[in-house]
Amino acid sequence: MNSSLIWFGFLPIVAFLLVDAFAGRRRALWAALLLGTLELAYTVSVFGAMDYISVIGFLILAGFVYLSLRRDDDYFFKVHGAVINLLLAAIMLVSWYAFDKALLLDVAEKYVGLDKLVEANPRLDRVSVAATFRVMSVHLPGWLVLHSLLTFSAAANWGKWAWAFVRIPGFILMLIVASAFAQSSILR
Repeated sequence: MNSSLIWFGFLPIVAFLLVDAFAGRRRALWAALLLGTLELAYTVSVFGAMDYISVIGFLILAGFVYLSLRRDDDYFFKVHGAVINLLLAAIMLVSWYAFDKALLLDVAEKYVGLDKLVEANPRLDRVSVAATFRVMSVHLPGWLVLHSLLTFSAAANWGKWAWAFVRIPGFILMLIVASAFAQSSILR
C-alpha cells in the first residue's frame, strides 16, 4: 500500500480521537467505523479485490465498535487493534509451523515486490531482504503479542491519548525493534 496509515488501520484511531475531542464518544465511534470502511474501499480500489486480512480486520473493527456503542464503553474499540494483532500473530505462527511458509515474505512479494524493495535501497540485496522477512515471520508474532498486552493494559488503565500513544507510535516502534532484531540475527 502507499500509506502506512492505511495499511495499519491507524486512521480510525485518529478519527476517533479527533471527533471524540469535539463531538463525543458515540460520534467518534461512528467516525472510526466510517474511516475503517473507507480504508477497506481504498484497499479494494488499489488491489482490485478484498484480501482476507483487510476483511477480517474490518469485521473486527465493526464488531468492536458495535460493542462499544452497545455498552457505551470505548474500551472495546480501543482493544480491536490488539485483537487483530493477536489473530495475525496466530496466523503467522500457524503459517510458519504448520505450512513452512514465511507469511511476511509472501505479503511483501504480493503487495510490494522484493525487487522494488531492493531498488529502493541499492545497498540491499534480494537474498538479505528475503532472509529478513523470513526471520521476521517467526519473530514478529512474539512482538505482536507483547504490543497487544501493552495495548490491553493501556486501554483499561490509561486515558485516550496515552492509549493512542501506545497503539500507534508504540506499534511503529515495535516494528522497528522487531526489524532490527531480525536484521541483526541475519548478520550474525
